[in-house]
Amino acid sequence: MKTRIQYQPDALPIITCASHPEWVGLYNTALRLAFSNIEYPDRGDWKPQMSCMPNSGTIWQWDSCFMALFAKYSNGLLPGVNNLDNLYSLQDEDGYISMAYRIASGEPAFGQRINPPIYAWVEWENFLLSGDESRLADVLPKLVNYYHWIKNNRRRESGLYWFEDPGSSGMDNSPRGGYSSSELNGSDICFVDLACQQALGALYIERIARRLGQTDIADEFYCEYGHLVNLINDYHWCEKAGFYFDLYARIPASGHHNYLNQKTVAGFWAILSGVADERRMNRMLEHLLNPDEFYTLHPVPSISRDNPNYDPMGRYWLGGVWAPTNYMITKGLAGRHRYDIARDIAVAHISAMSQVLNNKDYASIWECYAPEYMRPATYKTGGDSLSRIAFVGWSGLGPVAMLIEDVFGLDFNALQNKITWRICTEGEHGISNLIFNGQNVSLLCCGDSRQAGSTKVLVETSGAINISISLSNSFGFKDYALAPGRHEMVV
Repeated sequence: MKTRIQYQPDALPIITCASHPEWVGLYNTALRLAFSNIEYPDRGDWKPQMSCMPNSGTIWQWDSCFMALFAKYSNGLLPGVNNLDNLYSLQDEDGYISMAYRIASGEPAFGQRINPPIYAWVEWENFLLSGDESRLADVLPKLVNYYHWIKNNRRRESGLYWFEDPGSSGMDNSPRGGYSSSELNGSDICFVDLACQQALGALYIERIARRLGQTDIADEFYCEYGHLVNLINDYHWCEKAGFYFDLYARIPASGHHNYLNQKTVAGFWAILSGVADERRMNRMLEHLLNPDEFYTLHPVPSISRDNPNYDPMGRYWLGGVWAPTNYMITKGLAGRHRYDIARDIAVAHISAMSQVLNNKDYASIWECYAPEYMRPATYKTGGDSLSRIAFVGWSGLGPVAMLIEDVFGLDFNALQNKITWRICTEGEHGISNLIFNGQNVSLLCCGDSRQAGSTKVLVETSGAINISISLSNSFGFKDYALAPGRHEMVV
């Protein structure tokens, strides 16, 4: 019998937000559900793992990756990285990792499908909070081998990439080709998100290898990244529409690109991966911020509102608002210094989730949400059936990771032993009892973040840290090198 992991609220980071107690309630509910959904596989040396669908007998690849991105804020109690280790243990010698496995047998659950390959990004993000460089050394060969398998087995003659069908992309019933493809051949589509995810993988494999001093690998993936950026911009970018589209694989001799005219959230992977330059990103933002396209009451819908397939009730990936894609978008925006837009989307997302949680008819956290109503999204079968309830699962991203990172404005960098805090939330707020880079840290803002020179910030740390603080993204940063102990600053 494997030891059960208990929900211990006092051992977890504690959130304070006087102006929005409903966000605190959502955060605590998400963590309680996450602990209730932990599984204990009866399989060899497998570790306890998080589950998006308890008792399904299946572990999913991209769900696991996204769960790890909020589980990192649990002081090591939520076993997010265990999911990754369990999946790595099933990696074939040639590098292949399936989109999902049956836990009992260790066999692929849905044939030789893949899922969005985002392990390298997730590992690096975990490292920036934990500072555990030894893990990077352990996982680098796995990341390299998986990247090469996809490159060798999921490229067309043009060098562009294909998922087996929209289900493999994770966007099950999205109008992106045949659903599902009986031949698992991608229905003659080149998928923009897989190409961008490979670019994202190359970017972070290079970063990990460079950190570890493995120059040959770093140089290989530096070149790989540059090649993919050019390829994606040459083929998937539509200058006329100002958007990144999937396209049909058969490119006419004229060189004209046959775009699949569906604006979906898949195109926004070009921002997170750095594929979109500043000009292209600004054109993408015109679509993102347009209320007739992606800026709905509860943003961001999975397909554009002007799409004939769009359903205002969600219908899964026909308009549903999903935690993983919202997180991808806000992280992409923050990485490109669009902090205000990222925060606005995060606030809208968390506020909508809070309203649904506090509605007695839907009082839980759901798999996905309706874009135009404060309620869960309908399921892909249509009708009145709803998406899955108690889904934490990746839906913990909003209440935990997006609250800490985008709304509170905290950024952690173990490489520099540094916390950057862009204070934009009104009233007393912060986080305490957080393990960062091996140290216990508490951060509390007291006062009006719009008033420079009058905002009191309290920091307590068990070890030396660096902290950089700015108010409302409109003032310069103040830098502090703090010794262990309790500190009070006026910013």
